[in-house]
Amino acid sequence: MKLRVADSAKALQDKLLSMEETGPTALGPAVATAIAMAAEGAQGSQVVICTDGLANVGLGAFDEAKTDEELAAIEKFYRDLGEYAKEVGLTINVISIAGDECNLDALAKLAEVTGGEVERVNPVELTSNFANILSQPIIASNVQCKIKLHKGLTFRNEDPDRLSEDLSLMTREIGNVTVDTEITFEYTMKKISELAKMQDLDLNQIKHFPFQVQITYKALDGNKCIRVITE
Repeated sequence: MKLRVADSAKALQDKLLSMEETGPTALGPAVATAIAMAAEGAQGSQVVICTDGLANVGLGAFDEAKTDEELAAIEKFYRDLGEYAKEVGLTINVISIAGDECNLDALAKLAEVTGGEVERVNPVELTSNFANILSQPIIASNVQCKIKLHKGLTFRNEDPDRLSEDLSLMTREIGNVTVDTEITFEYTMKKISELAKMQDLDLNQIKHFPFQVQITYKALDGNKCIRVITE
C-alpha cells in the first residue's frame, strides 16, 4: 500500500527535524537513493537536490578524485544517473546555496539531461525557490523531437551530432517537459549555387519550403504518443 505525503507528513517532519549533520556530504548515495525511490512513483515525478557542500564521501565523492581519469569517472556516475532518471520519466532539479562549493557543473548535468532547473540561491530564499520549481508539473516524459527540412533548406548553428548525413533531419532528446518548456532551432535557405546543382529541384517552380516536426513522448498515463506538425 502506497501512502501519500499528506498521510505521512507528521512522521516525515519528525524524522527530518531529528537529523543532525556531522560534516560529510554523501551526495552521490543520496541522489541515487532518491532517484530509485521516485522511480517507483507516478510518471512525471520530480527529485529536488538541495545541497550546501561538495560531495566528499561514498559514491560520486569529488574529494576522492586524484587524477583526471577518476574525476571523469565521477562525472560519468552523475551523467548515468541523469540518463536513468530521464528514461523512467523523472525530472531532477538542483538547488545550491550561494557561497558554498558543491561542484555545480557536474550536478547541473542531472538537471540538463532530465529537463530540470538549476538554481543558486541565498538561504533565506529557499522556500520560494522550492515553491517555484514544484509549481511546474511535468506534462510528458521521454520527449524526442525530429525536425525535417525541405531539401532547399539547411540547419544553422546546430550540433553536427544531432544532424543526419544530408543535414535535412535533426533529432533532439528533450526528456521531461512542462507547459513552459521551449526549444528553438535555426535554419536558412541553401546557397543558390547549391540549389542549382540539385537535378530534381526546379527553382522556378518552388513557391514554398515546408518543414515538419515529429514529437514523440510518453504521457502521464504511460501511453506512448506522437504529434506531427507540418508548416
